[in-house]
Amino acid sequence: MKRAVTADSMWTYPNGTLKNKFNIKDSKELDNKEQELVNKKIKQAKLESFTKKDFLNLHKYLFEDLYEFAGLIRDENIVINNVMMCKNDVIDLCLHDLFKLLGEVKIENEEDLYNFLAYYYSELSIIAPFRDGNDITIKTFLELYVKNLGYDFSFDNINENELQEALIYAFYHDTNKLINLFKQI
Repeated sequence: MKRAVTADSMWTYPNGTLKNKFNIKDSKELDNKEQELVNKKIKQAKLESFTKKDFLNLHKYLFEDLYEFAGLIRDENIVINNVMMCKNDVIDLCLHDLFKLLGEVKIENEEDLYNFLAYYYSELSIIAPFRDGNDITIKTFLELYVKNLGYDFSFDNINENELQEALIYAFYHDTNKLINLFKQI
């Protein structure tokens, strides 16, 4: 699992492993524990509304058994895959604007759906509002949102390497690869 990197983080042990409620200091062991705990909760995750608060609460629900920072907007800058994510001091503003737009979204056909998914997946990914667990929270939130609209969609059927490559293109304002990837499933 590719984790965020930051210098001198208050959220990591000296070896770089995220501090956790189980005091696991081996990153592979932590990955396994996270996968075990989060996979159980994903299956039971439900949302009745889709606000910024609901998004933060979803992260809390998924990760509260493992991390103290569950549901909290990150308080430090991070780099993922050599890409600097949104600066921590503007995350709240970015989320506010993005969720304001979400309240105005109109999806009338599948083309609108693909454009919506590409835009929101890429925007939430570059904001990366949490210290860890961004990708799974974003995917779960979007799946629940789309399901609420009456569409059947799952990130499970997407090749993760292709998704990451398409996401990098989207970071540079070209969401066509993401749109095409979503159309394939």
